[in-house]
Amino acid sequence: MVHPLIRDLIQDCNLNFLIGSGLSMPYLSTLGNIEVLLTELEQDNATYEQKNLVRISLYKKFFESALAGNLDILTGNSDCAEVQRDYRNFLAEINNILLRRKSTILSKEVNLFTTNVDIFLECALDQLSLEVNDGFNGRFLPRFSLSNFNTSRYKKSLHFENVAELPIFNLLKLHGSLSWSIDPKGDIVFSRDLELVRRTQSLLTPAVNAIAVEEGSTVPQLLAQAQSTNPSLEAIEFMSAYERLPIVNPTKDKFRHTTLNQTYYELLRIYSNELEKENTVLFALGFSFSDEHIREITLRSLNSNPTLMLLIFAYNKAAKAEIESHFPSHLIKNRNLCIVEPPEEKVEGSEEFRPKYHHTLRELNQHVFSNVLPPIPHDGPANSSQG
Repeated sequence: MVHPLIRDLIQDCNLNFLIGSGLSMPYLSTLGNIEVLLTELEQDNATYEQKNLVRISLYKKFFESALAGNLDILTGNSDCAEVQRDYRNFLAEINNILLRRKSTILSKEVNLFTTNVDIFLECALDQLSLEVNDGFNGRFLPRFSLSNFNTSRYKKSLHFENVAELPIFNLLKLHGSLSWSIDPKGDIVFSRDLELVRRTQSLLTPAVNAIAVEEGSTVPQLLAQAQSTNPSLEAIEFMSAYERLPIVNPTKDKFRHTTLNQTYYELLRIYSNELEKENTVLFALGFSFSDEHIREITLRSLNSNPTLMLLIFAYNKAAKAEIESHFPSHLIKNRNLCIVEPPEEKVEGSEEFRPKYHHTLRELNQHVFSNVLPPIPHDGPANSSQG
């Protein structure tokens, strides 16, 4: 059963979602500790060649586990079908909520803020034929502009003057997207075939002499492996192609391209402005708040806007503890933060408890968003009697 607070917030507030890489699992992996490793690598005093080989190896691991699979999302490969279906179900439920919620004052729009660079959301929105604003405008060569946001769309009936507002999904990709590309003029354009991903993958040959990056590897361990080997020419070419991908680098440096860097901070400004609106709710799904920029903006908004409510759905108890460490209770002045962990059940024949499920996108669809609105009554045929 959906908690009354969640139902009230969805019915009466400006809707915002912050979507992290946890929702695209298990098909795509999360960032893990690659940002920490790359940041520590930059601070190390090892030789340039050693650091370069470790950097290439970390890029390779991240590309293979989290980026290359987007080519299969584009073609509808069966390996990603279940996650894609979960995204479609989620968006269909939100669209239904926008159509049926009681408020006539609030606009029928929802902001989807995401740090994911994958194309699951774009594909799901396209497959459902929903109205979407992703910042691009144009047909043959869509170009990105921040001015394209904050628009509403209406539909007029064919034979009468009835006008109805259409539900619209604002998709704001805070860390860039694999569907973006930079043209010679320096503009962000839409890449339908993920050309840069294809090129990067084509360069990932056996001649790329990367070292193995195991779970729990440390920078000193990786540098020790790289001590007697220099990056091959093919490895350097792969690294150059990877660094041209229009996504946030998993380091503190973020974007390397000026246009992308400016866009990144402008999108964060939009995120901040939306959280400052009166009667606003932000649902965080699959997001750990380890990104310090987003975390700081969110914390500032929580304390400056008492009408903002943040609900974070933690994957499990351990994830909840990690998120709580980012938001110490003494820093939250307005008590407008709620971290929700999955419900527990008692293990049969034991005093221990275990989670009934984890907060995956599928479980959130089933236990939360599909239950927000009351079911539409279906009246049976009226009983009649003759006297």
